[in-house]
Amino acid sequence: MKKIIILTAVLFAGVLSAGAWSHSMDKGVLLFAQKHLTPETKSLVAQYVGDDITKAEGYLVAQRKANRLLHTEGWHTLHLDSSLQPAAKDDNDALVQIEKALEVMRNRTKHSKSEVSFAIKTVMSLMIDMHNLSNVALEEYPLSGTDFEFMMTKGSARGKGGKKIPYRWKTLWTYRYVGFHSAYSPEMWLEELGVMFGNKKAELSAGTLRDWVGDIGNYSKSVYEHLRKENNLFVHATIHSYDLFSMSCVGKAAYRLAALLNDNLK
Repeated sequence: MKKIIILTAVLFAGVLSAGAWSHSMDKGVLLFAQKHLTPETKSLVAQYVGDDITKAEGYLVAQRKANRLLHTEGWHTLHLDSSLQPAAKDDNDALVQIEKALEVMRNRTKHSKSEVSFAIKTVMSLMIDMHNLSNVALEEYPLSGTDFEFMMTKGSARGKGGKKIPYRWKTLWTYRYVGFHSAYSPEMWLEELGVMFGNKKAELSAGTLRDWVGDIGNYSKSVYEHLRKENNLFVHATIHSYDLFSMSCVGKAAYRLAALLNDNLK
């Protein structure tokens, strides 16, 4: 019963319309990224964001809750066409905003401190967000990038004959995996990520920003194709098989964020 209560609290602890994982895990990602910054980059991040990098967690969402930066509502979604190429129709797109922010960071001497600070916090927020599959909108899958209801078999049932229950898409990708460690602090997530991905920096951070977008798009497409093939049903065993992928996205988000900061704050 305690596990159910804890998990329920986690499921509704965040904002389903935006963001990546829990506040605690997102802070853990920032701490992990910080460990992989060069001394120069770490100093610049502290100058513009502050010594406590975790205060930048969920910055855009927090600002909107305070009735500020309301125009950023649509920034958390990554839009891709049928070829998995960027397909933003306007500025409401994670990649568009990340690239704009990187330009400000590279040319920071031409901008105010507040503008550079905003750019760094935007990159931190959206790099984490775009590694959550539920924030990826694929042109050929109309429901992608939204919160929709699908069916899953209950408990440990492995066949399609198991009892089916409705579930929410964003809840699955945003809170299910975090719920397994709902009591974790940011520091505990930092340690967990180190254990899981400490020796995979080269593998997870290889490539460019556009390469990473394609990587996330490819896996998103495979998941949506499976869901469509099974008529909007995931058997429990299938969802369980995605646990490792979901956690690998967390590791990728951390390493790739560090790489972007190091490359653009020289």
